[in-house]
Amino acid sequence: MISFFFDPRSIAVIGATNNPKKFGNAVTINILQNRNISKDIFLVSRSSREISGLKCYKSILDIPREIDIAIILVPAQYIDEVIDQCIEKRVKGIIIITAGFGEINEEGKKKELEIVKKCKKAGIRVMGPNCVGIQNLDIGLNASFIQTAPPGKIGMISQSGSFGCASFYAMEREDIGCSKFANIGNGVDVSFDEILDFFNNDLITEIVCIYVETIDNGRVFLDSLRKILPKKPVIILKGGRTRYGMKAASSHTGSMATNYKMLKSSIKQAGAVLCENVTDFVNSLKTFSFLPIPMGERIGVLTNSGGSSVLFSDKAEEFGLHLTEFSEKLKERVSSYLIPLVKLENPLDMIGVADEKTYYNITKLMLEDSEIDIVVACVVIPPFLEMKSSEHYKGIIQAWNDTGRRKPLIPLIMFGDQFKDLRELSKKEKSTIFFTPHDAAYAIKLLTERCK
Repeated sequence: MISFFFDPRSIAVIGATNNPKKFGNAVTINILQNRNISKDIFLVSRSSREISGLKCYKSILDIPREIDIAIILVPAQYIDEVIDQCIEKRVKGIIIITAGFGEINEEGKKKELEIVKKCKKAGIRVMGPNCVGIQNLDIGLNASFIQTAPPGKIGMISQSGSFGCASFYAMEREDIGCSKFANIGNGVDVSFDEILDFFNNDLITEIVCIYVETIDNGRVFLDSLRKILPKKPVIILKGGRTRYGMKAASSHTGSMATNYKMLKSSIKQAGAVLCENVTDFVNSLKTFSFLPIPMGERIGVLTNSGGSSVLFSDKAEEFGLHLTEFSEKLKERVSSYLIPLVKLENPLDMIGVADEKTYYNITKLMLEDSEIDIVVACVVIPPFLEMKSSEHYKGIIQAWNDTGRRKPLIPLIMFGDQFKDLRELSKKEKSTIFFTPHDAAYAIKLLTERCK
C-alpha cells in the first residue's frame, strides 16, 4: 500500500531554502502554512540554519526521528548522495520533485532506472521524478510547490503537475474541490493503478479524476478501474491523442503517449468517462459533485426562450437522450401557472414573461411528476420588465430544495457566466449552473450512463 504518502507521520524536506525563488522554498512554505498539522516536519538544508522558525539539518541522517517520506528538491547532480542517505535512514517513501531525468534524454532515463532499482532493493517506494508533489486536503497537507487545492471530495491523479495547478483554478471557480491530489510526473515507480486502489478505499474520496499521457501497464490499470467504478465515477482526460500531442508528451514526461484509440475503447468498456476536451472534463467534475444519479432517462424541459430549448434539444438527440411526452395530468397542473399563449408540450416554452414565481411553480411540478426523471430549466436572462438577473435561478433552486433534491436538476442559463450574482447564489446554495446547451446535455449523458 502507498497510504503513507498521503498520511505520513513524519516528513523530511530535502533541499529546503529561504530563497522564495526556489521550489525548495515553495514546498516548505506550503507544508508549514498549516501550523496545526499533526505531523513531524523536518527541514534539510545546506545553506540555511532555520526556516520559518524551524531548525534545519545538514542531512536527513542528522534527524533524530524515523522518517516516513522524504521530499527531494536538490539538483539532479546531487541526487545519488541524497538517495543513499534516504536508504540509510530507511524512509518508507521518496517524492522526487527534481526534474532533469527521463524527460530530458536517454541518460536521464538510465538514472531513473538506477534510482528505482536501488530503492526497490531497500523496500522504498518512489513518486516522480519531475513532479510537483502531493496534497491531502483532509488533513491540510500541501506537500507540493503549487497552490493548495480547494477542499472537496475529488481524488485527482495527474501526470502533469501544471495541469493539476490549472484544474484547481477551475475547481475554485465552480465551487468544487479535492480530497487528495497526486502528481506522478515521470512515474518511474508509483503508478496510476496503485493510487486508484488507494482512492477506492478512501472514505472521503467520492469522485476520481485522472489526467494521463502514458500508461505503462494498461491491463493492471483497467483492472483497478473496474474495481473502483461500481463505487465511484472515474473521469479521465487523455493528453497525447494526436501525433503532435504524442511528441509533446514525450518531451514532457519522457514517455511515449499511449495509443488513444486502444485506450478509448478499453476505458469505455470499463465504464469510466473519457473526456474529449478540458471543458467536458470540468463539466464532468461539476456534474458528479452536485447532481444525484437519476432513476431513469426521461427528460422534461422548461424555458423562457424557444431558441435555447431548440439548441438543447439538438444536443440531446446527438447524445441519444430522451425528451419525454408530458402526461395529461401534468399539462393540466402546469396550465394554471401559464398564459394561454403557451403550448403545453415538451420543451415547455413559457415565453419571455416567465418570472421567478413561474419558474418555481413549473420546475416544482416537473420535479414532482412521476413520469419525469430529469428536469432541464433553460433561461435566457431578460433585459426587460425590470427582471433581475438571478430571479429565475432563485425560483429553480427553491423548487429543487423544496422537493428534496431527489432528481437531477440542470439549470441551463445561456451564456450567463458573466453574471456575478448567479455565481454567488450558486455557491451559497451548493448547486451548479451550465451555460451552454452542449454542457447541459453532456451532464445528462454522464448521469444516464451512470444509472444503467
